[in-house]
Formats: sequence, structure tokens, C-alpha cells
Amino acid sequence: MMKRIYLLFLVLTSCQSSKPPAPAMSVVVLGQDIDRTGSMATPSWGNSIRLAVNTANAALKREGRAVRFEIAEANSGNSPELARTEALELVKQKGAKAIITDSSQDDIAVNALAYDGDPSHELGVPVVCMACTTPDINNPEAQDGDPVKQAALRNLKGWNFRTTMSSVYQVPVLVRMLLASSRGDRFKLSIYASADPYGRGFSDALKTDLLRARPGALIEQVYHDVKVNPAEYGWAADVAKAVDKHNESTGKNDGPPDAVVEITFPKFAIAFTKAFLKSGSKARLVHTHNFRVARVLETLKGAVEGQEGTSQAVLGEGASAQVFAEDLKALTGQLPAFRDSGAYDAATTLMLAAMLAVQQNHLADPSQVTGAQIRDAMQGINAPYGEPVNAGMEGFARALQLIAAGKKIDYQGASGPCDYDAHGDVVTQLVRFQVRGGRFDDLERFDCVRDASCPPVRKLGNR
Repeated sequence: MMKRIYLLFLVLTSCQSSKPPAPAMSVVVLGQDIDRTGSMATPSWGNSIRLAVNTANAALKREGRAVRFEIAEANSGNSPELARTEALELVKQKGAKAIITDSSQDDIAVNALAYDGDPSHELGVPVVCMACTTPDINNPEAQDGDPVKQAALRNLKGWNFRTTMSSVYQVPVLVRMLLASSRGDRFKLSIYASADPYGRGFSDALKTDLLRARPGALIEQVYHDVKVNPAEYGWAADVAKAVDKHNESTGKNDGPPDAVVEITFPKFAIAFTKAFLKSGSKARLVHTHNFRVARVLETLKGAVEGQEGTSQAVLGEGASAQVFAEDLKALTGQLPAFRDSGAYDAATTLMLAAMLAVQQNHLADPSQVTGAQIRDAMQGINAPYGEPVNAGMEGFARALQLIAAGKKIDYQGASGPCDYDAHGDVVTQLVRFQVRGGRFDDLERFDCVRDASCPPVRKLGNR
């Protein structure tokens, strides 16, 4: 009897020991190198990236995949030097397989690490910028006196992507908006911009397009240093330069401007706008996308009622935008703010590309996926004739099923189609906005996806 019990014990323990152990959880790290304390700090961007990662992990768990994504956070401070240092730490110390960054100047600085000739600076990971708009980024014909910066701008190694489109698309909309209210032959525009790649690139593109539309237009360009302290800088003096009869660009007295367009970061836009309103200038003040942030309304309140401008659309159209908006509100209690959808799409596209790279390279351990493999898979998440997959857990789960089956996917972003072109860029929609009742209201939407001239697709109803 004792012998039988002993034999039974051996059989049972043998069966238990032969049971395959649960697979170890693989971790893929994404680096978040965005501004948390500087001139464009926006907390909701980090929340949107966190939502994307939580969503992907929920889908992976539901599909029984032993892999999860994690975020390694860093603060770029909207400072190119700091952004570079943080990017190196994210990859070299924290094992990030990709980086999400923010402004044009930060993106250029991080991307330039691949071209400076120092092997210790090689990140070897894709960089997705969710808020950079200068026309020079990812431009194969970009020119710069610094060969390293020129190579970075041209994206020669294909590491750089962005989920917000170039400001070159915003320019024709601005020009039409400005000239629609002009009277007579004379038109003078004063452009006030930050002296960095974003401000200079946007300003020069606006000047070129306006002169094409109105060859006799008078244009003045005034710049401010991006390293100034907003609380101490002499904004009134800059406003005076922008609105007086003297043209800072030509050195001539050609009369006051009909309009002033500001192109700068939120902290500076707030200070400039406050000084502009205090000056009593009768010139029309028009803003660009960085004005469209919560801190503007929180700081200036009713003083900017009626102020107008142009920006990329806060959300795309369709199911993905709706799912993202609902999920973000459930997580934070807030509706999406400007650039939130681009931050979400930056993280989601990197994670989809990572999972596609794992499948394409037959990796048993997803944590072994390389930055180069993810980069090479970025185009594959928007495959021609692929099955459309939306934002949200259901969409990510469906994408995982299709990837596992060797089928093509076409990710439909929260910000728009999110189709990366051969240069790493996307095209979305633009809007004309106005401050009404303490909020930003969209008055008109422009479709740049189907037509690069961004024609109006419809006027939006008033509240």
C-alpha cells in the first residue's frame, strides 16, 4: 500500500514538473523626452502617451502576449542641449528602443546625434517628434552651413519621424486668411517669431508664400531669443518694433502693419500678446498653433476673447478620434487638448512598429527587438490595402491579430490618417480658431490630406 502511494506521488510530481513554466514577461521601453518645465510644457502630452501605453498593454494582455511596454521619462526643457543629454541617457542607461520628443529645436538636436561622427552618440533608435513643425525637418533639400545639422534635417539615415505636419501647410491658410480682409493695394505684414528653427522656418515660409500671392506686399520679420526669461524680457520694446512705421527688415519707414502674426512658444506668446494688447495697436493680431494651449486662457483669460489663429486640428475625424477622446477623458477627466492626439499617435505607432518588427524578425523574446528593426517597420503599419485598425484597445488588439497572421495593417490615428511618407512625415487637417467664451472654438476646417493647398472643407457651426 505504501509502495503504491509512493509511486502515485512520483507520477503526480513528474506531471507537475513537466508542465511548461509560464513565459517570462518581456519589456520594451519607450523614451519620453518632452518638455515638462520649459516654454512649451504641457502636462496632457505625458498623459496621452501614458494612455497609449496602457491601452497597448491591455490589448497585449488580452491577446495572451507575454510582453509589455514601459515609459522611461525625461525632461527636455525645450532646450536642445538638455534634450540631447536626456536622449543619450534614455537609450544608453534606461534601454529605450525609441524616443518621443517635442519641439523642432529639440528634435533636430536629438536627431543630429546620428551624424556628428562620435560613435558614443549613436542612439540607433527611431525618434518620433509630436510637436515639431519647421519645414526644414525631414526635408531632403534642406540647407545648413553646419554639415551635421544639414544631414539631420535631411534625415539621411531615416531615424526621424513626426506626427505633426510641417508648418508649410499652415502657410497658405494663413495667407488666405490675412488677405481676405485686406483693402486696397498696400498690405504690410509684421511677423514676430522665435529665433530658432521652428520660428525662422515658419516665418520664412510665410514670407515666401505671401509675396507669391501679393508680390507688392511689405513684410517685416522681428525675432526674439528663445533663451530669454519671459518675466524679465522687454516685450513692450519688441511690440513697438512690430507695430511702428519702421520696417526692421528693410530699414525703411513704410508705415504701420495691417496685421501681425506671432510664431513662438506658449510662454513667449502669452507675454507678447499681453504687451501687444497693452500697446493699443490697431493692427490685426493673428496667432499660430502654439497659442492654442490651456495656459494661454488660464493666464490671459478674458483679455484674449475674440483672438484668432490657425492650428493643426486637435483631433482627426472618425472612430479613432472618438475612441481616443473618450479614453483620455476616462483617464484624466479632461477632453483632448492641442497636440494630445499627436503624442498618443507617436507612442502608438512606435508600439505597433515594434510588434511588427518582432514578427518580421521572428524574435522569440520581444525585448530583443532593436531600434533599427523598429525604424524599418514604421512604414509597414500604414501598408497600402492593409486592414484599417483604429486607436483604442480593440484597435490595437485587432492589429496584433493581423500581425500574428502575417496580414497587413493600416493604422488610423487619433490625429488623422497618420501615414508616414518616405521622409517620415504625415499630413493631417488644419483649422481656423477663435477664442470664444473662454475656450478655443474651431470656425473652419481645412483638408490637407487630399489637397496640399489645404482648401476649406466646411465651416463649423457656432456654439
